[in-house]
Amino acid sequence: MMELTCHCGNIELLLSAVPTKATKCNCSICHRYGALWSYFPKSEVTITAHVQSTQGYIWGDKEAEFMHCPICGCVTHYETTERCDSQFIAVNMSMADIEVIEDLQITYKADRKS
Repeated sequence: MMELTCHCGNIELLLSAVPTKATKCNCSICHRYGALWSYFPKSEVTITAHVQSTQGYIWGDKEAEFMHCPICGCVTHYETTERCDSQFIAVNMSMADIEVIEDLQITYKADRKS
């Protein structure tokens, strides 16, 4: 198991396992977020909001809702919507300790269409 939190600690994500891989996406939104995404089935991530619930942002094809902490603004994860063929949660591994990030196998995805 692995626990991640946003900068202020309001949003906590409990992962079923420590990931070994992450994706650095270059689409228009991920490029701006600077996130490193690791993917999990929705049943393998528990999300707890201690003060305020996450806020979401959906755009474009509306297949993913990007979530952030309303207090510190940290992008914590995104969840696929019913419009997406596969259902999963992408967790922003940039919230992990640097030692965890250094051990990740990072794949770079170039997609400038969206």
